[in-house]
Amino acid sequence: MAAEALVSLLVENLGSLALQWIEEEVKLVKGVEGQVSNLKTNLEDIQAVLEDAEKKRLKKDCAVVKRWVEKLEGVSYDMDNVLDEWNTAILDYKIRKEEGEDLLAPKKEVCFPMPSCFCSPKVNRLGLRRDIALKVKDLNERLDRIAKDQVRYSLTTTTVEPPPYVPPTTSFIDEAKTFGRDEDKMNLVSKLLSESSHHEQGLQVISILGMGGLGKTTLARLAFNNEEVKAHFEQRIWVYVSDPFEETKIARAIIEAVEGKASEITALENLFQGVRKSIEGKKFLLVLDDVWTENENKWEPLKLALAYGVAGSRVLVTTRKEEVSRMMEVSGMIMLKKLSDEDCLLIFERLAFQERNEDEVEQLKEIGRKIAGKSKGLPLVAKTLGSLMRYKKTKEQWEDVLRSELWNSEDIEEKLFAPFLLSYYDLSAVEKRCFSYCSVFPKDHIIERSQLIEMWMSQGFLGHKENSVKKGHEYFEKLAMRSFFQDLEKSEYGGGIISCQMHDIVHDFAHFLTKNDCIIKEVDVIEESVKLVVDESARHLTLVVGAGARQCPALTCKEMNEKNLRTLFVVVNKYEDCMVDTSLFLKLKCLRTLNLSHCRLEKLPESIGELIHLRYLNLEWNTNLKELPGSLCNLCNLQTLNLAFCHSLRRLPEGMGKLVNLKHLYIGRSRLEGLPKGFGRLTSLQTLDALIVADDKEAYFDIGDLNKLKNLQLRDSLRIQQCRYFGNGDEAKKIDLKNKEHVAELWLNFGELSDGHGSEDDFAILEALEPHQNVASIFIEIYMGVTLSPRWMTSLKNLTDIHIFHCPNCETLPYLGKLPSLKSLTIVRLENVKTVGVEFLGISKSDEEVGGTERDEPLKSPMISFPNLESLEFRNMEQLEKWEGYVIASDTSLTIMPRLTTLSFCACGRLQALPDFLETTTTLKQLTMLESPILEECCRKRTGDEWNKISHIPNIKIVVRGMPQKTIWIQKDEDVVA
Repeated sequence: MAAEALVSLLVENLGSLALQWIEEEVKLVKGVEGQVSNLKTNLEDIQAVLEDAEKKRLKKDCAVVKRWVEKLEGVSYDMDNVLDEWNTAILDYKIRKEEGEDLLAPKKEVCFPMPSCFCSPKVNRLGLRRDIALKVKDLNERLDRIAKDQVRYSLTTTTVEPPPYVPPTTSFIDEAKTFGRDEDKMNLVSKLLSESSHHEQGLQVISILGMGGLGKTTLARLAFNNEEVKAHFEQRIWVYVSDPFEETKIARAIIEAVEGKASEITALENLFQGVRKSIEGKKFLLVLDDVWTENENKWEPLKLALAYGVAGSRVLVTTRKEEVSRMMEVSGMIMLKKLSDEDCLLIFERLAFQERNEDEVEQLKEIGRKIAGKSKGLPLVAKTLGSLMRYKKTKEQWEDVLRSELWNSEDIEEKLFAPFLLSYYDLSAVEKRCFSYCSVFPKDHIIERSQLIEMWMSQGFLGHKENSVKKGHEYFEKLAMRSFFQDLEKSEYGGGIISCQMHDIVHDFAHFLTKNDCIIKEVDVIEESVKLVVDESARHLTLVVGAGARQCPALTCKEMNEKNLRTLFVVVNKYEDCMVDTSLFLKLKCLRTLNLSHCRLEKLPESIGELIHLRYLNLEWNTNLKELPGSLCNLCNLQTLNLAFCHSLRRLPEGMGKLVNLKHLYIGRSRLEGLPKGFGRLTSLQTLDALIVADDKEAYFDIGDLNKLKNLQLRDSLRIQQCRYFGNGDEAKKIDLKNKEHVAELWLNFGELSDGHGSEDDFAILEALEPHQNVASIFIEIYMGVTLSPRWMTSLKNLTDIHIFHCPNCETLPYLGKLPSLKSLTIVRLENVKTVGVEFLGISKSDEEVGGTERDEPLKSPMISFPNLESLEFRNMEQLEKWEGYVIASDTSLTIMPRLTTLSFCACGRLQALPDFLETTTTLKQLTMLESPILEECCRKRTGDEWNKISHIPNIKIVVRGMPQKTIWIQKDEDVVA
């Protein structure tokens, strides 16, 4: 990990240490100020040669320099711990003083794990100062020896240039643009869409074969998202496989993709049966990305289960090994070759010459051609080099890259990673550290941007200033622009990046940089006696728990592990929780980052409060976690606490107000009864994803007092839970939702049903919860009002998605037809709605009076109802019988849903007639009907008025009532497929 950034941060912290006085009894011991000054001077001298040392330590013939840097990192990490102990003690002192505690009395809560601390009388506080003094003296002696050694290793002083300026307006390159693969793409799509010949009956497997970095996954993704492919296959499934080939994981992924929920089946044979049932009767496309196994016994059971799909189904495999293709008996193979020099040049120039004028391009073109030639036909390398040169402004800088000694290195690894090292060396010290830390994530892990930035913050990479999150966003974007990240997933509502992945080769490069600093251990099927032993030099440990491991093993910690480990990241198979014993982490006293999501925790021990350095604690998806210990509130350095999806958690500790550094709190989808009284003291809080309205106002924090949290900015996705407990509209208005301009996705959950009561209050509360005009998505759940049409609903010009769920008192649908941007509408369990009336289309009484009173009389004023709606779904509408509408003739001035592509009626058992406008629609591509017996009958017979309305629709799917596996799939000009 980049020692430069660590040393820079320590120099900054040491400069301010001696200034941190608070009371006479907590001053540093006399003489320590001089020791601190010596530390700072030594570090500044070492800092000047670190860039040279960092480059040399990666070479295999510079082992002594590598050991020198490792010693420096060791003393730097120890120094960081000492500073953190001192600062924590000071912060704890302040908090206890503000709490009004007797500072001379022993502290009742769990003490810090130091030789002495502020949990005992004044004499022990003196012990703390002496302890710090001894540690500083020891560190100084160690650093003196390190400083003397630098002369022996001929380390040269370098002037560190600031990293190139990246304009904030620069946009990301469209990753969908590819070069040199048009023929391969056409060939692959053709193989996917072609009908099987007579001698090719059975499951057809196609493989994409090629070396790493050639773009196999990119090609597969282009085909997977091709519009013809989307229309051709009823079900498309993508599974990342890698090595080992875990049948359980793959089977669960297939079932979840088809059924939309995780399977609870555990036995492998039963999982294969589940795969069979989920795809039976369906034409599917399954992509198995990055397959390595040559073991036929691993593949055969899955192949047999997949054979129950409809004829024409396909399995697409990407692999680096021809033996895999042979084992899987592929019917078609696409062997990716290296790109031509011209295609590599096109990729390079598209990035390197962005935002340059013609004169600059002309001056750099010939050098660029030579640099692009270093790509050796690999699009990933061409992309990396193009991203690097994008920020090299002068011809001299371009020539420096072309003449770099890395191209001629005799070190195999260094030569292999030369393009990535050039980009890496071009980063600032902090950016290097941020990138190399990404090696804690397993290969193909989906990295959430917000989580990554919070983890960077917890490690101290972003400094301690208020704008640390903003810095994190800047570093993330710089790394993405350098092509260190790929598969950038953007938010539907704001366009910002929400997640990314790292290419396997880039991931290998990150591990090349970190060596033993970051350790990833895979845990498969284990026995109770198995122990995990970790290298003593490791600073960051990731445990990847396989599908077969029901319990994470104990960690055999040596004393150095307990002192050195700063990250413990437990990655559990998303389809199967793993039980983790708390002994796994409680001995790791210097942890900054602890991820325990999906670990089946039921409680945390009181001793969690001893992890005084902890900044990041992720407990999401521990659905059995019932309570948090009060000692958690002693973690005064904690910056991020994630409790999302902890369904059993009802209360937060009363002492939450002591978490004075807490910046990010996630409690969405939990079932908290309210927020604790001391919540208003969390003045550092910036992120809160849910507001919990309490029934008992005396026992919990008043949501109306949120304005006291000056740094809190409600943004992105916000859930307001138990809205009914606002009691009235005036109380609901206090949160001032109308002015929360950064909230893009809003969930309004009204809480548990109350025997039909509260309909008037619910409507008043809904009316008061008017969002800002920027809101793009709204979810309304368990609402007891009679009408769902608040005055503000039709004024939301940027609203693209609406989801309405379980509103038992509503008898009419809301007036939504005039919403100009609405693309997706889902309506579920409005049990009292019998008719979809004209008001749903946005046609009011006044409109009807203008247009005429007869149903088939055209409107005189032109109108488009739902002008941009693409997807409409009705589910569990038990009383729904009919849809009132207009017959659309050529001279009619009303147009209904001109962009609708998918329409679905699920469990609408009384529905007798489909809307008339379907007869003339030209955009509808798929109609789904589930458990709608009247309509099922007419579609099966292909006769009658209802069939005439829909006979032109290309794809019609019917799932027969009482027979969940009996699916009728009607495709235009084809026979019924059952």
